[in-house]
Amino acid sequence: MPMAQAGDLQVHFEERGTGTPVILIHGNWSTCAWWEPTLDRTPAGTRAIAYDLRGRGGTVGPDSSYSIPSLAQDLGRFADALGLEKFHLVGHSLGSAIAMEFAREAPERVLSLTAVSPSWIDGMPAKFRVPAQQEALKANRDLLARALRPLAPQGPFGPFWDRLVDEGHAQRLEAAVANLEALTEWAPGDALSGLPVPATVICGSRDLLVGAETPVRVAKVLAAERVELEGVGHCAPIEAPDAFAAALWKAIGAAA
Repeated sequence: MPMAQAGDLQVHFEERGTGTPVILIHGNWSTCAWWEPTLDRTPAGTRAIAYDLRGRGGTVGPDSSYSIPSLAQDLGRFADALGLEKFHLVGHSLGSAIAMEFAREAPERVLSLTAVSPSWIDGMPAKFRVPAQQEALKANRDLLARALRPLAPQGPFGPFWDRLVDEGHAQRLEAAVANLEALTEWAPGDALSGLPVPATVICGSRDLLVGAETPVRVAKVLAAERVELEGVGHCAPIEAPDAFAAALWKAIGAAA
């Protein structure tokens, strides 16, 4: 199991290929395993790297504030640990907020930015800030599975899905609860405009979490191309792995 010492963390990661680095950041209640279909479709000349966030997956280390800026700092330390000066950056859901924040703080290190099912950039709506709900998900693995299923209307089904749920359920409760405040407080809005970084937004037409307006808003602020995958929900990397990988690697190739 590959690990990298990055500050106070031992970061677990998976990678495929060699060449230009691409770092992939997963979302909440998930791990780097959500990127396995994408990793398995890594094109020649590319080094794709997916890692587990603090408090999640195989990454080992203490709790933090779990704020978006602090998670962006974790990302920077991880990249430093791998000796990566510049890289393409891809973030899904919560991971997109981390990616956007890192690109805002260190644009000189980001070759391109891809926000997948992007997080709200004007603060998470108050209706989602329900700590008791996060506690219930942590207390009941099957409840988490039922909560995730509508977010991925196209699947997958079977053993891979079960493993994703099992690994996601192992997430620390502290990380889950702190994530509510983190996404509520993170509201860069128009401050993300003007980034000197080529950007793409990839979204699903059936995203029940962030809806249709959020990807449009993010794409406008980032001056990004928006690619909508028909019939896909919030979880494009696992729902439509071929279509998603094609869109992602095309965007990264165009920015190279």
